[in-house]
Amino acid sequence: MIKKLIGVVLILVGGFFTFAATKAVFANPATVNQLEEAPFITDGKVDPANEGKDIILLVSTDLIDNAEDYELGLRFKYPVIHREVEELKYDGVDQIKWERLYSFNNEEALTDEVFFGNINGLEYEVDSSLLISLGGNSKQLQRADYNNEDLQALFDEIQGLRAEEYNDILYITDTDSRYFKNCDEKKASDLLWNDYTEQVGAIRISYRGTVVDNIDSIALIGKQAGNRLEKSDTIDSISFFENIHSKEELMKEHKKTSVFGIGFGLIVSIALLLSGVFLIVKS
Repeated sequence: MIKKLIGVVLILVGGFFTFAATKAVFANPATVNQLEEAPFITDGKVDPANEGKDIILLVSTDLIDNAEDYELGLRFKYPVIHREVEELKYDGVDQIKWERLYSFNNEEALTDEVFFGNINGLEYEVDSSLLISLGGNSKQLQRADYNNEDLQALFDEIQGLRAEEYNDILYITDTDSRYFKNCDEKKASDLLWNDYTEQVGAIRISYRGTVVDNIDSIALIGKQAGNRLEKSDTIDSISFFENIHSKEELMKEHKKTSVFGIGFGLIVSIALLLSGVFLIVKS
């Protein structure tokens, strides 16, 4: 019975991926045409004639400032900053564990967030959603990556917060680093159970910084709305390409990426469908 149920789930998931891959096959020619028709802008200037149109904006990564966590007033020496927020939670039965707080789960609390440096030398304001998948080399930040004056100002403003180092990573927290150890499956009979339950609700914040030294330019694809570059209404699967210097390079890269993505999607979907059928037959 369980095998049959798993088989049905695999078939449903495989069917979804098959539908998505098939849709991409038919949508790809239209996307290619849209990209070929989109103005390719290299000087960063807003042309009123492109209002409401999809455009391609070429930007040098040298123009990207360092990022700031504006919510906590922290400045960093990286153009992209990933904030990770965790809360110590109790499931009400017998488990205490650290859980990530994502913005799509709770928009009111302090949650995971990505911060980007402003892009200089452009007449455009670029929507950060276009940069969300920007690559580069990422590292967990240590004490040397923080501005001590910013930390002190944060701790003065929010009483109870402090800096704790654990495994060479600096955390901003309202508890002690001795409670940072993974406490999943901790039972009521454990020696430190009471200590941990008293810390339920504690938070810890860490950061990852991303450097883009391996990327010299990015081609941003979006819709021109006034002096803003926003997410396209029609080209929803692409927001930018890295290390692009001309329209011809972009079209070649898009073709290569599309062929790989669609092919991989079809292989995965067929494998899931066949696995599901096999399990149902065997059950």
